[in-house]
Amino acid sequence: MANIVIGTAGHIDHGKTTLIKALTGIDTDTTKEEKKRGMSINLGFAYLNLPNQQRVGFVDVPGHEKFIKNMVAGLPGLNLILLVIDASEGIMPQTKEHIDILNLLGIHHFLIVLTKIDTIDAELKELVIEDIRDQLLHTPLEKAEIIETDAISGKGIKQLLKKIEALHGANIRASK
Repeated sequence: MANIVIGTAGHIDHGKTTLIKALTGIDTDTTKEEKKRGMSINLGFAYLNLPNQQRVGFVDVPGHEKFIKNMVAGLPGLNLILLVIDASEGIMPQTKEHIDILNLLGIHHFLIVLTKIDTIDAELKELVIEDIRDQLLHTPLEKAEIIETDAISGKGIKQLLKKIEALHGANIRASK
């Protein structure tokens, strides 16, 4: 079975880097400038050995509009995208921009990861999920699974890992 490479996508401050750290234990923000500004500027890389000893590579991309060229540079060769959406904000401008770029590049394998779920109540979370579904109608993400997580508390991280392992076992490959 071949290894897979998973990329992140989504608006700035929606929790992409924190999610990757929760999954792998690796902080993909490595430069002093990234630490100082509290945001990804460069592509970040991490890996995870699954329980079946297969390896998953991660490419963590910046979400800020000023670093969109860095985001695009990280896309070739990805098998799956984790579209990261902050539960308290929903779909934002760079979320849409990232989706458009991914669609143009023919990447159609997605998991939607709703992050920071511990920061909102259940009623608001359901409204955000409904809005996400409405905004993604007629896109390749229309039927993408939504996995609810909170990287700080660890909620949903095991479920996301199980889903990644299942997809890895299915030997998912990106459509080009």
